[in-house]
Amino acid sequence: MREILVTTEEFKDSPVGKIPKDWDCLSIKDCLIKGLIVDVQDGNHGEAHPKSEDFVTEGIPFVMAKDLVNRQINLADCNKISWKQYKSLRVGFAQSGDVLLSHKGTIGLTAIVPSWLHDVMLTPQVTYYRIAEGKQLLNIFIFWFFNSPIFQQKLQILSAQSTRSYIGITLQKTLLIFIPPVNEQQKIAEILDAIDKAIALTDTHITKLKKAKAGLLHDLLTRGIDEHGELRDYTRNPELFKRSLLGIIPKDWDYVKVADIANDVTDGDHHTPKRTDSGIFLLSARNILHGKLALKDVDFVPEYEYERMIRRCYPESGDILISCSGTIGRVCEVPYNFKCVLVRSAALIKLNTNKCFSNFIEATLQSNIVQSQILVQQLQAAQPNLFQGAIKCLIFPLPSMKEQKRIAKSLIKFNSQISSKETRLEKLKLLKKGLMSDLLTGRVRVKI
Repeated sequence: MREILVTTEEFKDSPVGKIPKDWDCLSIKDCLIKGLIVDVQDGNHGEAHPKSEDFVTEGIPFVMAKDLVNRQINLADCNKISWKQYKSLRVGFAQSGDVLLSHKGTIGLTAIVPSWLHDVMLTPQVTYYRIAEGKQLLNIFIFWFFNSPIFQQKLQILSAQSTRSYIGITLQKTLLIFIPPVNEQQKIAEILDAIDKAIALTDTHITKLKKAKAGLLHDLLTRGIDEHGELRDYTRNPELFKRSLLGIIPKDWDYVKVADIANDVTDGDHHTPKRTDSGIFLLSARNILHGKLALKDVDFVPEYEYERMIRRCYPESGDILISCSGTIGRVCEVPYNFKCVLVRSAALIKLNTNKCFSNFIEATLQSNIVQSQILVQQLQAAQPNLFQGAIKCLIFPLPSMKEQKRIAKSLIKFNSQISSKETRLEKLKLLKKGLMSDLLTGRVRVKI
């Protein structure tokens, strides 16, 4: 990619700052006057606006802002209206190739109506932009420009000026867009499309790996793995298994509660700690993901608060963290040499290391065997909370220490692959963000 990118040296002034000399900067209104954009129209208003009782199972998509997902129309969850009602309406008819932009409620969501979808009806939350064919403007470029940081930032500024989080058509027409030469528009779109496809493909790989890991984990926790690294087979060797509360498990296994393998189970601090801009990590449920910590949005406490808080709940390497409020049941081992304290929405399991390995328990608590029990707890409560007593009563199969180690080792391959793909995904997202900022403002040019 580096071979086709160059730094721009020749700029000119525009209403929003410097842009390349051979680029234009026009308002959407000016694009309409010049014929670059054929039409700008939002969805249907008035008495004929379809209501929930008008929706049908099969029919014309009735697109709301919520249906613009990952820059595509999510037709699976989109409401539908009948052809008869569609023909009775007056405005809001989008067609293939139109660029969609949400302007009410959730601002700035985008999509392009795909070529195979010829009939689409929009709600008043969504605007379509119909780009003239054969002119100096491409719909795929406008789609990407609408997603650019400079355009999205302007949308948020306009939205903040409205008490209803709304940007009407008249106001939208004042928005400025950059217009490079057509061949450069095409190249920019191709580059961003390619990165988007790489992101989607990597995300798909991660999903498949996680599903494969979950399947393997279920087999490992119900069949076990022998000293030769092979899964035991109940069909061939039923004498090696027994029935338990959890179903059929290897006969030399136990089923236990968390309380049986833990020295202590407690949640985080019940007081509001003094927070600082830096210091010691203060973790909440949002920072606990399955198998890892999310530290981009994290709070800190000073040393004196840390000393106070660890008297009640002292996280150490090898302890197990579990989210217990909001999104409950996410599990992660405390990393090596990691200093932190917890708020009430996170719980801590201190393991008896004579009975279990932390990486085995981390994987087991993420399994469907345990997560299904957590789901039952969640459905039975008015609020999604997982209290200490419920954590202590979670049941799972427990093999010998040797077999725990074998099971944990067999999962390392998947964990490594997932981690590698997630790292690649983050790099691709950062690359895309940087390229969108550079290519769509002309700071970096594409060689044609």
